[in-house]
Amino acid sequence: MLEASIQIVQRRLMLIASVTPTCLLLIIMAVHGYSGYLIALTAFLSALLIMYCLVTVDHSLNFHLATVMNLVESLTNNEFSMRGKRTGRNDSMDGLICMINRLSESMNQQRLEIRQQQYLVKKIMNNIDVAIFAFNDKGEIAFVNKGAGLLFDQNPKSMQGQQIDSLAIYDLLQCTSGEVMEWHFPQKSGKFQINQDNYYEHSRRQTLLFVTDVSELLRGQEYRAWKNLLRVLSHEINNTLTPIASLSQILRELLPEQKDESLTEVDGGLKIIEERAKNLKSFIESYRKLTQLPAPAKRLHDIKSLIRELLPLFEHRKINIVCGQEALKVNIDPAQMQQLMINVFKNADEAMSDPKGAITVSCEVQKYNLILEILDQGTGITNKSNLFVPFYSTKSHGSGIGLTLCRQIAENHSGYFSIDNREDMQGCVARLILPI
Repeated sequence: MLEASIQIVQRRLMLIASVTPTCLLLIIMAVHGYSGYLIALTAFLSALLIMYCLVTVDHSLNFHLATVMNLVESLTNNEFSMRGKRTGRNDSMDGLICMINRLSESMNQQRLEIRQQQYLVKKIMNNIDVAIFAFNDKGEIAFVNKGAGLLFDQNPKSMQGQQIDSLAIYDLLQCTSGEVMEWHFPQKSGKFQINQDNYYEHSRRQTLLFVTDVSELLRGQEYRAWKNLLRVLSHEINNTLTPIASLSQILRELLPEQKDESLTEVDGGLKIIEERAKNLKSFIESYRKLTQLPAPAKRLHDIKSLIRELLPLFEHRKINIVCGQEALKVNIDPAQMQQLMINVFKNADEAMSDPKGAITVSCEVQKYNLILEILDQGTGITNKSNLFVPFYSTKSHGSGIGLTLCRQIAENHSGYFSIDNREDMQGCVARLILPI
């Protein structure tokens, strides 16, 4: 339409510029008495010349306009490889084509840089440990990275378009940004830091959710803190207890064999001092072993046979093993895993005052994980926040090391260990998740 209007204006101007002097020439020739044949020939030749000029100018104009329109259309369609050819006359049209060519080159370079940046961002997002979710204003998943897909064992592309409810993570969106909470994903459990942010796409507000696994970081900091504390405590206490135990033993040996009532009381007091010193040294030594737990020597082992080997240790307690599969081989350190089982069975046994109470062991394979649950019929947990705190125990003779050791063994096997109250009845359930 623009091209037609330009052509009409150009034709009118050319006709005005050519027809007017031609008519004046013919009038002058007629006034001066030139022959009619010469006037007609002049009019005919002038008409041919005007028509030729009109056609030539139209063709040149059409060519330039078509070139410009094609270049602009290619830019509109994000095609930046097309270039306009200059006529070499260095006129305004050549200048316009040159400017469009430079614009096309600049836009092509910008597109390449944007693609490289997008590729870099995509690589970073798919290789970081942070799970990233993007939700649109309809509550649908607009984007997830590889880390988020691993939490649900799904292809990130297949997750796009799903509703938030299908992932059961709506509560995470209600958290305060930066909050650390314990959460159970289908493929991973632990403590996660939740961060949120917003961005706009097509003038619509979108939500970003960042889920960072901080379990290992928190465990590492906690482990180092306890290790340093235990190192100092064990050094100071051992230096104090060793001479106390030695002196009490020497003093007892100096007492006569025949003792009166007062010397008997002294001997009894010295004996108590010696025993308490030895017990305290043994207590500290148990924590030193916790901080020096060796790396697991893993090999394939049947978890059911490992549990059955422990049954003779708890003959007084009924233990039910409920596992569907005959053999469940897991890559574990049998010695460390047996220690974990012994600690859990011992806790479950001591939690039940009723001798008829039973311990139930269930195992189930879910995709790439083995989920082992040990359920008791005891009194349950009253203070969950102190379960894995060293030195803390609700038992009169407990050291507070058992559950901490269980969790460390599980995490050294790239697994997860937790204890909760049962939902179906009174008691506790210890849950161990191990990769297969």
